Amino acid sequence: MQLKNDEIRIETTNKCNGNCIFCPRDEMTRPKVTMDFKHFLNLIEQSYTMGISTISPFGFGEPLLDKGIAQKIAICYQMGFNTFITTNGTLLKGELPYNLIKSGLTHIRFSVHGLGANYERVQKGFDWNKTLFNVNNFLKINHVKYDHACKVSISVIPMHNEDLESIKMFWDRPEVDYLEIWKPHGWSGAKKYREETPVKLKTCGRPTSGPIQIQADGKVIPCCFMTNGEVILGDTHKDTLENIIKGKKYNAFRKAHETGNLKGLPCENCDQLYIGDNPLLYSSRDKDRNINVTSSTKFNLKEN
Repeated sequence: MQLKNDEIRIETTNKCNGNCIFCPRDEMTRPKVTMDFKHFLNLIEQSYTMGISTISPFGFGEPLLDKGIAQKIAICYQMGFNTFITTNGTLLKGELPYNLIKSGLTHIRFSVHGLGANYERVQKGFDWNKTLFNVNNFLKINHVKYDHACKVSISVIPMHNEDLESIKMFWDRPEVDYLEIWKPHGWSGAKKYREETPVKLKTCGRPTSGPIQIQADGKVIPCCFMTNGEVILGDTHKDTLENIIKGKKYNAFRKAHETGNLKGLPCENCDQLYIGDNPLLYSSRDKDRNINVTSSTKFNLKEN
C-alpha cells in the first residue's frame, strides 16, 4: 500500500516534563505511557512495506523522556528512514546529544517559545539559561564535531507580543537551519487562540493526506491536534496499519471531511479550517509562508 504522504508519526511517549501555558495537557485523561521497542519495531517494519520515507517518533509528549529514543531512531536509520523529532530541549544533557546524532537523526526541532523571561512565562518551570545552554551545546556538537549531520529547526510561539525581529536576530546563526514563528493553535477546539472566521475550509486535508498518527498506546488518531484520543480510528495492537487505514472508521472519517459534514467531531471547531490571517508569522524555511502543509516535511495537504 502506497500512501500519498510518506511520513508516519509515532508518539513513542505521551509523558512530558513541561507545563506550557498554551498546551491542554492538564485536560489529558488517556494513560501516560511509553511505547515498548518491540511494538515500535513492528510499526516501522509495516511502514517499510508501505513505502514510508520519514518516521517522526514524537507526538503529544516530550520524546526525550523515552529512554530508548536514540535506539528507536537508530533502527529507523538502519532501515533507511529519515527521522524527525520535536523537543523542548530541557533534557538534552550528557551523552544524549551525541547519541541522537550518532543514531542517524535527520532533523530535530526545538520548541523555544520566547526569549529570556518571556520564555519562562510561557514554558513554566523551565529555566531559560539552562535550556539555552542545552540547545547551544547540541548546535555546537552537531555543527563542529559531526559536520552538521542533523538538520536543526527552531520553533517559536511568541505569547507576549514579542518583537519578531528580535527573535529572528537571536536565532540567526549558521548552526540553525530553519526558524519558524507561529501563532498558537487551538488543539482541535481545546483552546481558543485564533479568531474564528466566517468562511472555513471544508477539510484540512489530513484525513486523505496524512501523515498517519499513532499514539504511544498504539491507537491510530486522525492528526496531531487531537491530544486526548477524541477520535480513534484503529488499534495497532489488534490490527495492521494497512487494515486500519483501509478500514470503515478511517473511510467514514475521510467521508466526513470530503463532504464537510463535521458535526459532532472535534474538527468542527478546529482552527486549522479557518480562512483568515496566516498563523505562520515568519519562516526561513518557506519564504511564502504556505499554510495547509505539514510542519515536519512540508508536505502539501491541500493539493494532494
